[in-house]
Amino acid sequence: MRLGLAGHIANRLLDSPLVPLFVVACFLLGGYALLVTPREDRPDIDVPTAVVLLPWPGAGVARVDEQLARRTAGWVREIASVEEVRSSSSNHAALLSVEFAAGTPKASAFSELNEIFQARASQLPETAEPPSIQVFGESRLVVFLATLSSKTLSLAGLEDIATELAAELQTIPGVRGIESFGGDRTAIEVLPKPTALAARNISLSRLAEAIAGANRQLPAGRLESAPVTDLEVGMTITSPEQLGRLPVGEDGGGPVYLEEVADIKIGRIEQYQGVLHWQRGQSAPFPAVTLAVTTLEGMNVSDVTRQVQARLTEFASHSLPAEVQLTVSHDAGIDATERVYNVLVQLLTGTLVVVGIIWLGLGWRAALIIAIMMPASLSIVPYLYNRFDFTLNPVSIAAMILAIGILSDDAVVMLENVARHFRSAGEKSRELTVKAVNEVGNPTILADLLVVATLLPTAYITGEMGQYVRALPIGASAAVLFSLLVALTITPYFGFRLLKVEGNKRGKDRKPEDRDKNRDEDRDKKEQEEESEAPLVRHYRRLLSPFFAHPSLRWLFYLVLVVLLLASLSLVGLRIVQIGLTPLLDRNVFAVDIELPPASTLNESLTVASALNRQLREIPEVKAVTIYSGLSAPLIYPPEALYSPEEKAPRDLTLHVELVQEDQRDRQSYQISREIARNLSTWLAPYGGKGHIVRIPSGPSSDRAITAEIYGPDPAARQATADRVEQWLSEQKGVISTQQQPFPALPSLNLDVDPERAATFGVIPAAVTRTLYLAIQGETLANWSGMTHSRDPVPVILRLARADRESKQALRSLYVISENDRAVPLESIVDFNHSEGDQARFRRGLMPVTTVFADLDRSVAQPLTVQLEALRGLGEPDIDIRWLAPPNQATEPVLYWSGEWEMTRDVYRDLGVAGLVVMILIYVLLAGWFRSYRLPVLIMLPIPLVFIGVIPAHWAWGINIAGTGILGVIALGGIVTRNAILLVDFIEKRLDEGMALKEAVIQAGAQRTRPIILTAATVMFGSGVLIFEPSLEPLGLTLASGVLISTVLTLVLIPLLYFHVYSREPESEGDD
Repeated sequence: MRLGLAGHIANRLLDSPLVPLFVVACFLLGGYALLVTPREDRPDIDVPTAVVLLPWPGAGVARVDEQLARRTAGWVREIASVEEVRSSSSNHAALLSVEFAAGTPKASAFSELNEIFQARASQLPETAEPPSIQVFGESRLVVFLATLSSKTLSLAGLEDIATELAAELQTIPGVRGIESFGGDRTAIEVLPKPTALAARNISLSRLAEAIAGANRQLPAGRLESAPVTDLEVGMTITSPEQLGRLPVGEDGGGPVYLEEVADIKIGRIEQYQGVLHWQRGQSAPFPAVTLAVTTLEGMNVSDVTRQVQARLTEFASHSLPAEVQLTVSHDAGIDATERVYNVLVQLLTGTLVVVGIIWLGLGWRAALIIAIMMPASLSIVPYLYNRFDFTLNPVSIAAMILAIGILSDDAVVMLENVARHFRSAGEKSRELTVKAVNEVGNPTILADLLVVATLLPTAYITGEMGQYVRALPIGASAAVLFSLLVALTITPYFGFRLLKVEGNKRGKDRKPEDRDKNRDEDRDKKEQEEESEAPLVRHYRRLLSPFFAHPSLRWLFYLVLVVLLLASLSLVGLRIVQIGLTPLLDRNVFAVDIELPPASTLNESLTVASALNRQLREIPEVKAVTIYSGLSAPLIYPPEALYSPEEKAPRDLTLHVELVQEDQRDRQSYQISREIARNLSTWLAPYGGKGHIVRIPSGPSSDRAITAEIYGPDPAARQATADRVEQWLSEQKGVISTQQQPFPALPSLNLDVDPERAATFGVIPAAVTRTLYLAIQGETLANWSGMTHSRDPVPVILRLARADRESKQALRSLYVISENDRAVPLESIVDFNHSEGDQARFRRGLMPVTTVFADLDRSVAQPLTVQLEALRGLGEPDIDIRWLAPPNQATEPVLYWSGEWEMTRDVYRDLGVAGLVVMILIYVLLAGWFRSYRLPVLIMLPIPLVFIGVIPAHWAWGINIAGTGILGVIALGGIVTRNAILLVDFIEKRLDEGMALKEAVIQAGAQRTRPIILTAATVMFGSGVLIFEPSLEPLGLTLASGVLISTVLTLVLIPLLYFHVYSREPESEGDD
């Protein structure tokens, strides 16, 4: 007997004592890797993004946009790793958002950006300030939120506790940073008295110079003579009294002290922002301070947040006042642990299901071998994850669940064939074991290579989706390849020892010499006789014989399959089954982003927040609400879109809504947030606001559901088109809310210096600008040296009192000092002009753009459905609608669908390319193996027919087709081909033995029915447990439904096609 690779391995290791040691080593390796590999609730998406802030005070939005933003965006586009550049411009600064190619190291991204701005610094406008560059990845997302709130304790007291707690948490290994939200900053405010300054002819500029110089101490070298002494020169202010006695001028020959012309206030600065917190049981939201924790890259989020929680508990037990509530509103570590645990339970469930199926099909002995083989095969996967910086998350563990339905095939095929040889011979022997493994070993190796060739191309999907799913093909491919090694090593060893001889006992009655002489002949004869008499063969023959006898029945069968395929595809064409990106997950936290009218004050913003809070607390599943007004909320989700470089204002309002745990509510979080979204416009209508829901993404971060970008050179034409698009979207079924970018601008009060009047009074215009800046904006002049116990620097700030800053009349009463030291009233030389303000300007690439956003009720409509309707509702000659790429130039308004559609399009494009590559690889491997150009086509024909099961299953299950589902379709190509190869290989062997074509097809089909059904059942029920993980539900449903239909196709269609093609030849040849 000529042995192939599988036969040689089985022959060498069948009696080796190393096999059990190899199994133990696999178990230890896998267990260790599971313990040390970091866990996350979703895969890392390593797409670095940089934000470049370019200040140009006073330049005006038009100059900033054209001369700064546009120019610097062109520089950044020269960097090879940059995927996209967007810019926004305000009156005083430009902001660039730079997206790098997936996988670009953040250090490299920062270095390239910094280098290009340093090299071209001389080309920036002369009065522009140096750029500030920050490069971010997923590590900037907050993993833990703790909120301190109190009904009685002051905000200053909460801030002190938060500062102390932050210092405690910062010492925890793995913590990257602690950021505080809310509270008032401690500072020394110097509040000038305009009248007193004017009476003494002291300008604000002179006051600022005196304060800045009074708190400065510098090293001045050292005295080298003995003893050697360091020299320091200057002075420091250590007490408010000392600051008050600081000379700032002279009057009548005597000094004028700071306390005579200004009030000095020590304490918390009242800011135009606020944080409130409400939780179930409270009558109203209370002032709060939130601490946000971020982690270092590569750290186990679960371990870090567990230590943070332990430190919080310890702090609360001995340092937290009784009147302060400490609540945890977001813990990504718990989410990661729960989701990883749930998927691991499904992995165990799938493994037990597969073992149970083998028990039913082949007996408990074969099931025991599978129970040993499967964990050993999977052990390599977590080790590779740990070695190559992947994490344990639902997607990476899904690779193992996907593999358990495939990797058991190797052992099942070998065990079934070994058992068949033992049964046929009536005995078991070493030679029979090697022969049985050798018989199916080579086709099994080819089948595994085909599965790997099917999965690996999907690892090259680009963008965020590629980052999201990369662990799936890599982990599953590693498991399949390693399972082949394990199967060739373990299966013969344990199969020979554990499988029991059943059936024919006559071989035992023969003499040893007769048995040795006639074993092969007797086995072949007996096998053929028993198989020909087996009920399965009779039923199989009865099923296929009419098709063999009547060609018209075959053609009718083919026609039925084509009709079923077209009907299934029509479900997508008619949008009964819709295409999406990723499914929505059940999260305990989501956000409500609100945009109020531009001129809204902090009090008005908090009034709206309180009104919304009253509505939210009527929802029984809502546990707590944290309100952020006038400041950026903690970043628990990737930012949605580029924002304006202007500071946050009270009109910007965000509510973090925390729900009770999943097991304590009947509805999913997205169902609750959908209910809020439907009512949000009604709740905000009295206040003139707009809002939308933001969820922590279940997969790659996408922008709003619908994003329409309007391009064109004329701002008025763009705005008119944007208004029309927004109006049309607001009328569509399923659209909840719409919004435009840029947002309406704040009203503007321009203080314009009249040069002629200023010259008449001897005032330099620059002095007026400096005076007004110090009076209104203020300036930090020094850090006070007196509060050495403070963990944060205490700034000394010079500006007018709040009442004077907020009053136009107070501004008119300001004085400026002329060149001849006279106090000149500001209103004498400055005109107060009101205007509507200038909107920010946005660009994508170098093209100016106006954007319209829309949010959907996805239970009613999907984004693509609404966008396709636009072809009829908006596709008129005056609006050019683009789907594939934004325009490089536009003379008339152009509408380009961006946002989620753009990502969905790219994902399905990459999946399509990957699918095409898979088909080519399968064909090449099959053509080389069977030495035929025609036979591979026959084997591959059933692959597209899996849609007959996949699409109707999505319709019946009530979910949309997602990217992971299409990934499952590609994987099915390998599974379908795998079973077909084993069937065709048996047909070819029977033909080589001289059997007639019809009988060879029937015998091969009958002999392979049980292993094919067993392997199909392991995939369907083993990998199908993914249905119960929401993030992977489309993948699990695709595998289960696709395998079900592919099993029928393999057992019926492949034999019919083989007979149909080769029955017309004089002799059944295996090659062309």
